[in-house]
Amino acid sequence: MSYPSMQMQPPDYVQREFREGLQKLKTASLLYIISALLTGLVPTLMLLGGFSFGIAGVMAGGIGMLTAAIVGAILGLVALFAFLVPAFTHLRNSDPSMFSTAATLVKIGYAIGFILVIIGLALIISVVATPSVAVVFGGLILFIIGAIFLLIGLIGLIIGMFRLKDKTDETLFLVAGILFIIGIFIGILQFVAWILVFVAANSTLNKLSTIPPTQQGYVAPPPPR
Repeated sequence: MSYPSMQMQPPDYVQREFREGLQKLKTASLLYIISALLTGLVPTLMLLGGFSFGIAGVMAGGIGMLTAAIVGAILGLVALFAFLVPAFTHLRNSDPSMFSTAATLVKIGYAIGFILVIIGLALIISVVATPSVAVVFGGLILFIIGAIFLLIGLIGLIIGMFRLKDKTDETLFLVAGILFIIGIFIGILQFVAWILVFVAANSTLNKLSTIPPTQQGYVAPPPPR
């Protein structure tokens, strides 16, 4: 599918789509930060705190941990499908030449990857009720394929960060993109990356509010090399 170039779009459309993309990206990053805290730090603190109150405390901590993890997972899904994917759609609409590839990879990679991972996990867990080597093997295959698609989505996100750095000259987007890459191997760095995305998106939105409306969302392309 082809998209019209940014130069063919009226300035107010470019402005609106670019700002909307940044706003949704900012919200997505905030939700991911909260989700990471709920699924990681908060449950750990609850469980450790429960040990101070004996068996009852451990049970209460376990329930709290499970609840926090579920809420965190739901927030992560909301961040992905309600904000992150739409964010790149708006960014693509504002400048297809820069964001079309990133938007496509994010949408296809994360959507298909998530569905396949969930189905794969469901098949693996279902073996408890009906033991079957074939079902477990099929579940593992789907899980692996889903993980590959999720990686494709992450690659799209990384490309998007680099593109945003080029378009806005906000270095934090570049740093976030690098941390997302390293975060493949050191998970905690992805949490840090989302914090940087939030700060960078917020900073860019603040800068846009200080320039004339007809120029918002537009950065002149670099001269030909």
